[in-house]
Amino acid sequence: MDKRKLVLIALFCLFLACLSTNYDYDLFARLIVGERFIESGILPFKDFLSYTPTHPWYDHEWGSGVVFYLVLKYFGSFGILLLQAVLMFITALFVTKTQRLQKHAYPLLLGFITVFLALYFYLNPSLIRCQLFSFTFFAMFLYFLEKERHKGTKLIWLIPPLTIVWNNLHGGVVSGLGLVFLYTVGAIVERKPFKKYLSVLLASLPLLIINPYGYKYLNFLFSATTMHRKYITEWWSIISARNYIHFLLPALFILISFVVGLDKKVFNKTKTLVVGTTMCMGFWHVKLLSLALISATSLVNVFKILPKKLIRIFEKTLPPVIIVFACLIPLFSPTVPRGDFTKFPLKEVEFLKLNNIKGNIVTPFAFGSYVSYKLYPDNLIYMDGRYEEVYNDKEFLTLRDYELAEHNWRDIINNYPTEILMPLKATDIYKVLKQDPDWNEIYTGNLCGIFVKKSNKLPHHELAPSEDINYYRNKILKKDKWRVIH
Repeated sequence: MDKRKLVLIALFCLFLACLSTNYDYDLFARLIVGERFIESGILPFKDFLSYTPTHPWYDHEWGSGVVFYLVLKYFGSFGILLLQAVLMFITALFVTKTQRLQKHAYPLLLGFITVFLALYFYLNPSLIRCQLFSFTFFAMFLYFLEKERHKGTKLIWLIPPLTIVWNNLHGGVVSGLGLVFLYTVGAIVERKPFKKYLSVLLASLPLLIINPYGYKYLNFLFSATTMHRKYITEWWSIISARNYIHFLLPALFILISFVVGLDKKVFNKTKTLVVGTTMCMGFWHVKLLSLALISATSLVNVFKILPKKLIRIFEKTLPPVIIVFACLIPLFSPTVPRGDFTKFPLKEVEFLKLNNIKGNIVTPFAFGSYVSYKLYPDNLIYMDGRYEEVYNDKEFLTLRDYELAEHNWRDIINNYPTEILMPLKATDIYKVLKQDPDWNEIYTGNLCGIFVKKSNKLPHHELAPSEDINYYRNKILKKDKWRVIH
């Protein structure tokens, strides 16, 4: 493979990672788990961050938390950014290798892979999420399976041991095993040898029990895979009002690729099965669109519908453009941590910390992990983004009714030992609490208000948090002390 093009792809991946302006909310819960394991050798079997009833915790992302924590500890915030770029590059590399196996494929086109990377980043804009490991392994497995389908190779036997690694990084391992199943079905339909695919699948399935939770984890994995997450927007379908505009561009690319793959010159039943299945999954749950994008780009050369002259112009233009992008990287301050007042309750959390206000706190669903990361163990949260891993539906619905200020919104106070409320100012409950005689707003931040019971005694002169965004960015990934959590 052309080393020059590989360097350009790597630079483009780094540039895209630098475009991220905020961390994913769940990163902070992952860092806590990583810290707990590295510093004390303990893995969570029971939730320790919240004060609400929870079920046994089968953390399918514990390995990702360990990786994130070690990267942050030894390489700082730039390490987190670089990790995203590396995962994007490896994913793109295997997509390219798979594409080169296809009939009627062009030689490695820089334009083709940069279009893929641009769409891939568009679907995954937040800095580093556990699911990026799944997308990388998915691209890897797809290459091994396509290599076997075209030429026959021992690479396919890397799938069982890699299943162990993937399984301990992210529950998306089921997509990889599903891919092996699709290739098995495809071989049967095409009346070609299928025993090797089936053998790999049967060898990989029992290896799922190799995890800190043993065979009990399998029940969780099945329930999490089949769970109907109707309240989590990234699991909504593409036709929902919230999603169809935002995901229209990658969805069209995937759909066009599927149609191009039906051309009799390149048509193959296995490839059509894989692209069609992942496309349906992605349209049904937009979180899975990245899998469909990887499949479509790897197995179908959609560039064939474009005039060759246009492709040549695109190819000649891209190298200098990417070099210009690379020169712009320092302007995005890659070593500076991400975070701003529009996404995180930075000043609100700082206010609680400065004034030593302790107690159980109800935060918006998305903010729980960040609040835990900064305030645990002084403040326990009601709930965070680890929804299906830890919490029960009852508590989630109670939180929803509270935020909507339904008639039973006080259940969150009456049924659980709650001392602090931190609602978004844009929610109905914020307006209700402003008028409630039992609660007093002690601080109004950029995103949230902070309410405590009027009976609580607080300092007369509260310390005000800083207004300097750089103050928060420099400490967003830091705690006063990396401590052992018991």
